[in-house]
Amino acid sequence: MTDLEHSICTKLEGVFAARGFTAPGVAELRKGADVSLRTLYKYFPSKEDMIIGALEVRHRRYLSLLTEAAETAPQDRLTAILSTIEHWMQTNAPHGCMDRAALSAYPESEQVSQCVTRHKQETQDQLAALLGLQHKAGELFLIHEGAVSTYPLNGSEVFSWAKSAILSLTQETAS
Repeated sequence: MTDLEHSICTKLEGVFAARGFTAPGVAELRKGADVSLRTLYKYFPSKEDMIIGALEVRHRRYLSLLTEAAETAPQDRLTAILSTIEHWMQTNAPHGCMDRAALSAYPESEQVSQCVTRHKQETQDQLAALLGLQHKAGELFLIHEGAVSTYPLNGSEVFSWAKSAILSLTQETAS
């Protein structure tokens, strides 16, 4: 991805975060991306391509933050990762997961579905690897998705619940 494409995607992400995926038309997206219509369509020939580009930039940033959080002592890693996810939700996703919102807005789109599925698999794999719980990747992912999904309803308390559930997994594994 070129610097210009990255810049466009980052700006599109802001528009989609503020207005959702169905509300903004191409004119609003072009204005939000601060490029000409020709440039926008050169890199992103359809609205679905614009959505996928925005989701991709967002996903890469999320995975990078998780990796940074894991660069701590092993005994502090779980808390650091959950704190990072909590901060992400507070600052970047107070209304929930944008991947899930995109899938809800475009349920018939194979492109959006493939993008979201890949992102979810990469998140599952990365969390399991960072926490050394590859053998419990599915369970760990379910806890992650549950926390992210219920955050808009229950707030930061969900991360205490998630930590408790993950600690139960690790104790179960140690037994």
